[in-house]
Amino acid sequence: MANVTFDTQWRESMRDLMDLLEMDPVEEEQTEEEAFQHHAFLYIKYVQVYKNLEECYDNVVHPQKRRDILVVLEAVMGRMLEIKDFLIRLRKSQYINLDDILVDLKLIPEVLELPVPRYFTEDRRKVIEEREKLLEKLMEQYQISQQAEEEKEEEEGGEFDRNDAIQIIQRNERGRQGRQRARIMKDIKEQEERERKREHGGGKFDEFSAAVMVQKVFRGHRSFMAAQRLRQEELEFIGMEPSRHAKGHVDPVQKQDATHHRRKIIQAQHEENYLNAIEEVRKKLEKHEGPDMREEMMETIWQWINKEKELKGAFPQYPEDEEGGSKIIFDPPPPPQEEEEDAEKDKKDKKDKKDKKEDKKGGKKDGKKGKDKKEKGGDDGENEEEKGMKPSHFILPMRKGTEDYVTIWQDKDESSNFAQRHDVEMLKEMLRPEVREIVRVKEVDPTMREELENWIKKEEMEKAAKAGKKGKGKGKGKGKGGKKGKGKGKGKGGKGGKGGKNKDPTSDRTTESLYAELVSNNIIQKIPDVRLTDYVGHFKNIDSIMSRAGVQVEPSMAQIRQALVETCIIPLGSQAVHESAPVVNTVLLYGARGTGKTMLAHAIAAETGATFINLSPMITNGKYTGKSVSLMLHMAFKVAKLMAPSVIYIDEADRVFLTDKKKLKDYPPLFEPAYRIKKDMLKEMKALKPEHRVLVVGNASKPYDCASSADFKAFKNFWNRIFYLPLPDYSSLQYLWKHLIEQKGGAVSKQLDIQTLSHIAYMSGYSAGAIEEVVKKLLTQRRVQKLDRKPLTCAEAIAALAKVDPVFAEEEANLHAWTNKVLGIENS
Repeated sequence: MANVTFDTQWRESMRDLMDLLEMDPVEEEQTEEEAFQHHAFLYIKYVQVYKNLEECYDNVVHPQKRRDILVVLEAVMGRMLEIKDFLIRLRKSQYINLDDILVDLKLIPEVLELPVPRYFTEDRRKVIEEREKLLEKLMEQYQISQQAEEEKEEEEGGEFDRNDAIQIIQRNERGRQGRQRARIMKDIKEQEERERKREHGGGKFDEFSAAVMVQKVFRGHRSFMAAQRLRQEELEFIGMEPSRHAKGHVDPVQKQDATHHRRKIIQAQHEENYLNAIEEVRKKLEKHEGPDMREEMMETIWQWINKEKELKGAFPQYPEDEEGGSKIIFDPPPPPQEEEEDAEKDKKDKKDKKDKKEDKKGGKKDGKKGKDKKEKGGDDGENEEEKGMKPSHFILPMRKGTEDYVTIWQDKDESSNFAQRHDVEMLKEMLRPEVREIVRVKEVDPTMREELENWIKKEEMEKAAKAGKKGKGKGKGKGKGGKKGKGKGKGKGGKGGKGGKNKDPTSDRTTESLYAELVSNNIIQKIPDVRLTDYVGHFKNIDSIMSRAGVQVEPSMAQIRQALVETCIIPLGSQAVHESAPVVNTVLLYGARGTGKTMLAHAIAAETGATFINLSPMITNGKYTGKSVSLMLHMAFKVAKLMAPSVIYIDEADRVFLTDKKKLKDYPPLFEPAYRIKKDMLKEMKALKPEHRVLVVGNASKPYDCASSADFKAFKNFWNRIFYLPLPDYSSLQYLWKHLIEQKGGAVSKQLDIQTLSHIAYMSGYSAGAIEEVVKKLLTQRRVQKLDRKPLTCAEAIAALAKVDPVFAEEEANLHAWTNKVLGIENS
């Protein structure tokens, strides 16, 4: 696509955003249902703007345009998450069904599919590659990768037993003999058929009859092939069959990928040129415009000095660097009257708060239970104020971004910039304030401070000469005052020193040494190459209707992808969003085995280029025993903060909070109990701040084992968000079978009835992991080579499916019961 295509898309997105900002935020009061409908509409529109801006940022090659797009894109992402958080609080559900609103807007459910911003990893490609190289080097040094390969080889198969080898040879020989016998019998039958036709076929054809017969057969064959071709074209057109391109045909998807790759190369070149130009232009500005800036600022400072001297009768003290230096002169603080008014207001507010507290003291005990419920139970104990929409941190950046677009880019003539390189004049405008600040700090302040001190000394000497000892006395008084000020500074420093009670046990160690130690213990691991799109599945279309009918609806796989992008990936990938959007530091993924919990944890880390720290009980078993477990947690969280973004993964998270010794016997034995990390983990979680991009992802297959009230409460309250991963529905299973077969090198033929396989898998309760296992067993390397001669059949797939265990009804019922318990729904 041409550059103008994405410029047009950017213009349309900014217009849509301006329209949205006229409706957001809402100033008039609304009922709960009106608020939901209005904000759901805003959410859908923000999603559309987000997708368009993300595509623009990924494809635009102009470096200055990309920076302006990024500012607005991050603000749109943040506002989108704020609105989604509000909708979740309104509906008290992690998944919001917007089917009816999409129908009113004449949109398909796929509009809500959120792509992962590609710049999360592409803009940090060098950092991520360097980190991967370091990790691979350390893994090779500590022989971690070799151990993993040896374990894999042992799992895939070792040496054959002699009896097993004999049985395999016998089976192959019997099969060969059977095929040979069938071939001979087929030849005999064909020979007998030819002889029978010769005996009862009648006389020979004359030339005319033979010609008619040949024509009839040829025309019939040609008509049949034409009908087959038309049928195939129709099926390809409506998406019921994969397209079969002729020789020399260029696949449009491949062509688009090649064009995108070329754009990324140009984008990288323009970015590099822009960064080099910044330094060059800065030096030129310092050289050519720096002297004028210096003179102008010095003149302004002299005017201030003379004005202060006229008012006070003496030279003023030059502002210290800690106070901002001459910046106070150019940007003076508000007048003292306003400060006094503000102070009075603050005093009044404090008095009002104290009066309110005194009034509420009597009802404090009665409201204690309700308060605890709010703190521990989440949405159930919300106040009326919290149900409303909170003030947004992203409205102002969006408005500023739209204003900058209208001012700078909307009517800008770029006819002479076909290659979309950076604009030098814009770069100068951007760098002038920075150069002015450099000149002020490095040249103006030292010079003016020295000159002013000289003038003050000169004035003091003149006064001393006139007044004699009086002048010296005054000088001494001033000196004491200076000492007093220093004393105050020391006092503040002393107070700051008292705050360091919690000493860092690893303060004398570098980040690299901590990282290497965690790698040596296999706690920091390499992320498999998986993406969120590998968790395949569709949206459902009637969830809103079923919810209104009182039916408890399971989330679709597409909804889970959407929720993880909003809750985990966007805040983890963007620092600006993470600091201001609703904070989510802990996420629990629970469901039956094979539902994709571990894969999704890996996908979250892979999509954001995060450091993957595995604190699962089986990984940490036998490591950092006894009291040193606190050191392990401290090191893990310290490295996670320093090498952010980071994902701390805990498999079998329910085991960490389980204290029932009887139920612990059902799990594989450990050197020390899994709950040994619980106390220190809670402590480290409290130390996390909004600027720390650290996400704890827990997986659980048996959350219902935390059955006691204490275990359940501790387990539930630890997680900010809890997501249930259900078994795939019928439509998702159809797509899943096709996706996995094609991924393994196979093809879906007419002999393979996907609908039948999906129905069997859906009714039997097979998970996505079970189906992946079936496809792996079916499509071996040898079987893939035979697919041209012998396509995959439904009977083969059913036979392989029968050998894999489904998720049993009892296990699924336990998971549903635990879900209801978390949501506060009584089990029927």
